[in-house]
Amino acid sequence: MPPPDRAQQTPAPPPTFSAFALRLLLYLFAVSLLFSVGGLHQKLGPMQQLIASGVSASANAFGAPATVSGSVIQLDQAALEINHECTGVFVLLVYATFVLAYPAPWSLRLTGIATGVVVLMAVNFARLVALAVIASQRPAWFGYFHEYFFQGAFIALLAFMASVWTERVRRATVGHVSD
Repeated sequence: MPPPDRAQQTPAPPPTFSAFALRLLLYLFAVSLLFSVGGLHQKLGPMQQLIASGVSASANAFGAPATVSGSVIQLDQAALEINHECTGVFVLLVYATFVLAYPAPWSLRLTGIATGVVVLMAVNFARLVALAVIASQRPAWFGYFHEYFFQGAFIALLAFMASVWTERVRRATVGHVSD
């Protein structure tokens, strides 16, 4: 029997939301294992020190006298330690798992992740500089900005970036999305 004519083949059904959600949860689980059980968080020391040096120099430029020793930024009224949670790596991993789980061509996934690295790392660095300046000049405000304002801002940024990226994918792939 000859193969069916391509014009008569039924197209593959579009990817479902439940398949995306399941992939996202599985990827998040795998990343969390890598981060904690795999010890990724213990290997971020050089990155923490690099960030601390940059934040210290930037804080000085904004009038907040700071010195750095390893991953600790010493200010007049406070000392800030840049630990693995301050690197922005976990936020980046959450965004990357979303992009990887979403049904899109690989070229768009890779550009989405590259854009996320640049944007999230830049915003995180600006956040740390702002926190250093706040700790130096308005220490009573530090807790609010560290625990509430910037946490909420990062959640909003992740939602915004995910929606912008999915809209870009939709526009680029209308009629030919593949899983």
